[in-house]
Amino acid sequence: MVGPVSRWWLKLSISSGLVSAVRPASRSVLVAALVACSTADLTPASAPPTSSGGPAAAPTEDQDPGTVPPIDGGSEPEAGSTPLAMSSGVTIQVLPSDSGDALLAAIRGAKKSVHMTMYLLTNDDVVTALGDLKKAGKDVKVVLNKTFPPNGGDNQPKYTALKNKGVQVTWAPSGYTFTHAKTIVIDGEKALIMTMNLTESSATTNREYIATDTDPADVAELEKIFAADLSNQAVRLPSKLVISPADANTLHSARQQIKALIDSAKTSLDVEAQSLSDDTIVDAIVSAHQSKVDVHVVVDGDTVSTPSQKDAVAKLKEHGVPVRSLKSPDMHAKAIVVDEARTFIGSQNMTPTALDQNREIGVLTDAKSEATKVRKVITSDFAKGAAL
Repeated sequence: MVGPVSRWWLKLSISSGLVSAVRPASRSVLVAALVACSTADLTPASAPPTSSGGPAAAPTEDQDPGTVPPIDGGSEPEAGSTPLAMSSGVTIQVLPSDSGDALLAAIRGAKKSVHMTMYLLTNDDVVTALGDLKKAGKDVKVVLNKTFPPNGGDNQPKYTALKNKGVQVTWAPSGYTFTHAKTIVIDGEKALIMTMNLTESSATTNREYIATDTDPADVAELEKIFAADLSNQAVRLPSKLVISPADANTLHSARQQIKALIDSAKTSLDVEAQSLSDDTIVDAIVSAHQSKVDVHVVVDGDTVSTPSQKDAVAKLKEHGVPVRSLKSPDMHAKAIVVDEARTFIGSQNMTPTALDQNREIGVLTDAKSEATKVRKVITSDFAKGAAL
């Protein structure tokens, strides 16, 4: 079942996430980025109402996407099968690895356009690269999240800096509890769908994944979503991408797609998530374990003490699911690998807020090489993690 947010008219805003060169001294930014993993609500006009008729409340500073009260309670999707439509032409980069050099080079190498939506942008090199592209006559547009919980981050300085460089930048629509997606579309030819924010430290200290998607249908859809969000307009599109939140016209909700992916596991299931608290997703993981699937779950060691995460971990442990927490590298990933054959990468934490209320973007791919790559990382992180 899809909650009241699903009935909002859909203003699909896709956040673009750019990785950039990182300065190790910026450790404080990392703390802000971790807190900022749940965005506050945004303030353009014409925001869709909540079920009570008023705007959604911003989280407090100690809330992550797993601790904000859900609209729909993380209820089970409606009966019926959810086809697992996969995107072709997807490659995945694991971070930390190159301090974000490859992604920064991709941005700088744009020949025509860069369209970005970003939850948290604090990286000077990214702002400089965007300004240089604009100065060179490229089509550069940016949608930024506006309001954060206390101590959760601030995009105003980079918003102003981009404006001063002539870049068209706007605040994301206010129809979502958080605009938490992180995507970049370059030259209308490839989309970068990421787990990471554009901070000074994310690319060097965090476990993150960047999916580069060259599937023409995906890229075209992301461009339409970006254009709608930039102008604060509604857009409804059928999609094989994993998009949150769903509305009444959405073919499949993100919860349905992720649950269907987990339910398809026959031999192995590897899950890596900063926050895991959605009842449907937790139950699906338990069910896979009970079906003799080889299950491994890695969660963030810094947020494992939040009430919702503690409840989820307790349920997994109660049913014998192997689960561990990781602190180094800092666990900010959102990834699932099934049967070492199918992979999910996206901005969605496995929480009711992320699945029902936030603007989030993810991708599913059946590229075997990428599944093998990501599973190897999750297996290593699980081995290094602390038993819960």
